[in-house]
Amino acid sequence: MRGKDILRLQETERKRIAEELHDTTVQDMVHLSQQLELVLHYMDSDVAQAKLEAVMAKKQIKKMIGCMRETIYDLRPMVFDDIGWGAAFDHLQDKLSRQNPELNFAFDIDEIDTSDGVTAVSIYRIVCEGCQNILKHSKAQNAAVDVKDFGAYVKIRLYDDGIGIENDLSYSLDKQKHHFGLQLMRERTESLSGKMDISSGNTGTVLDIEIPVLN
Repeated sequence: MRGKDILRLQETERKRIAEELHDTTVQDMVHLSQQLELVLHYMDSDVAQAKLEAVMAKKQIKKMIGCMRETIYDLRPMVFDDIGWGAAFDHLQDKLSRQNPELNFAFDIDEIDTSDGVTAVSIYRIVCEGCQNILKHSKAQNAAVDVKDFGAYVKIRLYDDGIGIENDLSYSLDKQKHHFGLQLMRERTESLSGKMDISSGNTGTVLDIEIPVLN
């Protein structure tokens, strides 16, 4: 991968992180500031209401801490180093269930060699981005994630039974660069000398990725 391509991928990742922080942490902090203003407003005239607003502010702080922990975890899934590869995907599956309990995610994850940390983390982030795309856009009831070790390469498959991407039977990434999540997944895949294919229609979407593994 050329130096310019690496820089573009880094800038794309920075943009994703900035947008995520703006949509979550920054908005939560604005809300928290408003709640604290209410605490000050009611402190002299209505102590009970002031206490209620303080309790709500405390809950908001706990929520912000949780969001920041998730962001830090996404930047570096430390569980790879602490308790292993499989635990990272268990964590991801639990997170997805909390985000949308109505969407059933089935995971089938092979153990892979994580000594090449860059490849392992990149595979994990590709899966994370694909799952978020399903949550945000598919309107699916069921989704499946497979990560399979074929020795010379790792194959990732993400499937959902949603509305499909623009209801086309096939999908060209080159024509759809406005799909930010898919673009990021493609760039990550290409950075690992892999390939990515998508098929999509009224019965859902299948995304297949193959990433070569250095032995």
